[in-house]
Amino acid sequence: MQSWRIREPVMWLTEYLTGNRKTYGMNKIGGVARDLPFDYRERILPVIEKIEAETLAAVDAILGDSSLQSRLAGTGIITPEDARAYCVLGPTARGSGVDIDARRDHPFAAYDEVEFEVCVEQGCDIWARTLVRIRETIESIKILRQLLDKMPGGPVMAEFNEVPPYRVAVSSVEAPRGEVHHYTMTGPDNRPYRWRVRAPTYNNLQVIPSMLRGQRIADAPISVGSLDPCFSCTERMAVIDKDSGTTRIYKRKELLEMYKKSKESDRSNKSDKSNLSDQSDLLDPGTVCDV
Repeated sequence: MQSWRIREPVMWLTEYLTGNRKTYGMNKIGGVARDLPFDYRERILPVIEKIEAETLAAVDAILGDSSLQSRLAGTGIITPEDARAYCVLGPTARGSGVDIDARRDHPFAAYDEVEFEVCVEQGCDIWARTLVRIRETIESIKILRQLLDKMPGGPVMAEFNEVPPYRVAVSSVEAPRGEVHHYTMTGPDNRPYRWRVRAPTYNNLQVIPSMLRGQRIADAPISVGSLDPCFSCTERMAVIDKDSGTTRIYKRKELLEMYKKSKESDRSNKSDKSNLSDQSDLLDPGTVCDV
């Protein structure tokens, strides 16, 4: 509960900076939607200082809790070999001694202009993954301070005109759960033609059978929770014929045709309802209708 209390000033700050607490809508193709307010340093720095002090106090309490440590240590083991075999990512991998981080290995944005430590633990258990996330919180505060000191002026959007169609781009970004991969193919009229995302949870969930093997049932919830899974990130839709069990892949032209038919059906239904409403107005209130 302490972490939720510490988090709340961050939510207020993001609402001030972006207009929203959770869904920011700041990133756009070629830049960001708006510049930072003129007084952003005066608003951000006090919040960072408060968060840092309260986080360090919470960390001292966590590290001094022998009951918590004994419960998490030795539970939810992911060996380095399994971490590599299942290609786990982010804090889950770093908690098993796998030294990977896209911010350092494939720098993007301004990460090549700031100094930070890639937090790696060798314990391979839930306690190790907890320590990684604790250390990364402190590192994030250090990164924020550096970015505020080095923030340049200038435009916030790049100028571009027509984007050539059928060009392919691939990117890797280090998210809180690990690497996120985006694949994009441009299309006509400055619109995307293909877009695919691989979230880190998709990788991390694959290690669950190995991690839970030999564990107690009571260990399962905290072991799975230690991966910080986002199950909606792994959802995929497939159209399956209920009789034959075969999977159907729809082409773009077919999807557009289905969409047009759906819209025409909606308009037809609305028109029918409107006609019924007009006819009901013509009825005498005292008229009895046989159905």
